[in-house]
Amino acid sequence: MNNIIMETMDNISYEDWVFPGLVMIINTIIIAPIIFRDFYYSRLESKTLVTLSLTPLSKFQIISYLIISATVEGLVLSLLPFFILLYLMELAIGITSFIYIILAAFIFNIIIGNALATLSLSSNKINTILVSASIMLLFIFYSSQLLIEFEFYPASIIDIFNLLPTTMILNWYRSVEFEGVFNINSFFIPLAIGFVWLYINSILIKRVFSQ
Repeated sequence: MNNIIMETMDNISYEDWVFPGLVMIINTIIIAPIIFRDFYYSRLESKTLVTLSLTPLSKFQIISYLIISATVEGLVLSLLPFFILLYLMELAIGITSFIYIILAAFIFNIIIGNALATLSLSSNKINTILVSASIMLLFIFYSSQLLIEFEFYPASIIDIFNLLPTTMILNWYRSVEFEGVFNINSFFIPLAIGFVWLYINSILIKRVFSQ
């Protein structure tokens, strides 16, 4: 890709621009099996999730605990690939940029974790879940400016893609990193969507266990 897109439309080197997108992709690859373990295998195979639902914890607390712990686990496991990626791409980032990208990855993972949890709770068929998850992740990869700028896309869909919370969080990080501007809306809207989605999943898991 770097041989095709050497610089972005804003004259930022492609390596610098695409690095946060690659970090989000790595985190997504790591968190996906963790979410499936917690919400599919633990629900239908080991029955651990069923046992957990019998505790005094509310369904919202259970969902929050599982998704946030999966997010933290994914971030920790992605640290080694993160530094390997920096080395291979010959990039260097400061402590502040590191904190910002970890914060962006945390919110991004909350969104992805909620989406995968919804899929895992919506069906008992693993094939249906895997196919749906694959389609969803491919859509996110190419609609959130992880790898390709929106300037290469038809103008008719750019406004729609800009409304995605995954796009907002990437735009927030790049705005802070490359322009020094902290876009409040791009930060707090995805964060709010993530926690509202936690509540929606808590309702979904309650209905699943009542069936």
